[in-house]
Amino acid sequence: MKIKSICIVGGGSSGWMMALALQNKLPDLDVTLIESPNFPTIGVGESTIPYTTEFIANVLGFEEKEWMPYCDATYKAAIRFTDFTKKKEKVYHPFFTFDEADINGFNWAIKKAITNTPIEDYFESHYIAYHMCKDNKFDRLDSKGFSYAHHLDAVKFAMFCKSKFKGRHILATVNDVDTIDNKITRIKTDKGIYQADFFIDCTGFNALLLGKALKEPFNSISDTLLNDTAITCRVPYENKNKELEPFTDCTALSSGWAWNTPLWSRIGTGYVFSSKFQTLLHAKKEFKMYLEKRYGKKRIKDCTFNQIKFKTGKYERSWVGNCLALTLASGFIEPLESTGLAIIGLQITEFIKAIEDKCPTCKGYEYSALGRSMCNAEIDSTFNEVHFFVLLHYVNTQRTDSPYWDYIRNEIETSKEFNQYVRDIGSLENSKYRWFKNKSNECISLGFDLPSNYSIHNLHWEDRLFLSLTTKEKDKILDSLTYLDFLKAEYGFLTKKMLPLLDYMKQEIY
Repeated sequence: MKIKSICIVGGGSSGWMMALALQNKLPDLDVTLIESPNFPTIGVGESTIPYTTEFIANVLGFEEKEWMPYCDATYKAAIRFTDFTKKKEKVYHPFFTFDEADINGFNWAIKKAITNTPIEDYFESHYIAYHMCKDNKFDRLDSKGFSYAHHLDAVKFAMFCKSKFKGRHILATVNDVDTIDNKITRIKTDKGIYQADFFIDCTGFNALLLGKALKEPFNSISDTLLNDTAITCRVPYENKNKELEPFTDCTALSSGWAWNTPLWSRIGTGYVFSSKFQTLLHAKKEFKMYLEKRYGKKRIKDCTFNQIKFKTGKYERSWVGNCLALTLASGFIEPLESTGLAIIGLQITEFIKAIEDKCPTCKGYEYSALGRSMCNAEIDSTFNEVHFFVLLHYVNTQRTDSPYWDYIRNEIETSKEFNQYVRDIGSLENSKYRWFKNKSNECISLGFDLPSNYSIHNLHWEDRLFLSLTTKEKDKILDSLTYLDFLKAEYGFLTKKMLPLLDYMKQEIY
């Protein structure tokens, strides 16, 4: 199929990221973006992962000193999970350097099995990012290949992308979509009719093109990811030097979890919960109590609370005929691991890869059915892996203090594919999972105490691993633990030399 023109329906982060990526990577395309003036931007996502940082730099071509001040952005070194497995227990997903990626944390599991050392020791000896979070320091560590991320205002980020776009931008409301043989032929709006060779659906949960016009089936994952509602608000800083932290904090509440993302000018926060276990009224009351306890009543008194309904799951195919849907229109996984913008970036990258061949008979580009199928397969693989990775944070909870957590612990039925995923990442067979690297799987496995195979002697995986080794192998691992103590001390020393995050932001960006 030949493509000379593309029509993007919908703005927001996904629409404007796609528009700019096409402009940068496929400059011969005629790109039009149609955006409704009456459709509000959701703009919940204010936290990212390193993949998004790489996409912003390499595909969108943005320099941090330009885009970060515009988008109220700050640096991020980790995600912290509080009270998920047990009350008052904190587990981290720190980002890591090139060298740290090669340090086998399962050796540390032997130390835990022998000495019952706390999980904090693992984070201290494996991630300099953990020390940054603990001491509220930061450095990009460019020479060490540190994979950091950002907190940002998603609405401002979309506007920044929009400011760089040189194509056609139309403010209009879509009234109808014409299709023939599972392909879109034209878009009817209140400002006229628009045709194109290809269409991008960025209409959010409405999925006007993929879901409503093309009638692609939707597969829900709400049986394992229960949350379907978010309450959001913005909190002003009181002590910015202390409250501007280099990590996203996720704190489990009675029917879900609350996030705190420190931007440059304010704190973004919200409560993601399941309406099956808590009414909106009670959720707002619980969330407000949580905020008052964390920030004080004075700061929360004038906060405005907004509500967002969402559904977790994915349409069977993201690319159907001559239409590709981007998150949220193609599907959504709850925001626990900050993957929303990253998945959009992945979809854009795979689409560009599929159509980047120049058409020999026209000035446009072309794609094949095989390219479309491979793009869909890559998106499916990513979606499933992220779904499973997020589910890891819930399934081994020990909490039974509310119907929500009791249900997760005792009633959720996980699939064979997920069970195999857990076995793989706990038995050093996780190299085939590429979205979250081995080190990410490792810290979640250890932090949430996940077993890899429930059928072998009813032992945890670290015990079985140790028992299977020879005496020589055991001695080698125990010797390596001295090196971990050295790393812990070195990380602490290097972090003490770093600037506090606030001072670092002022020096580098603001």
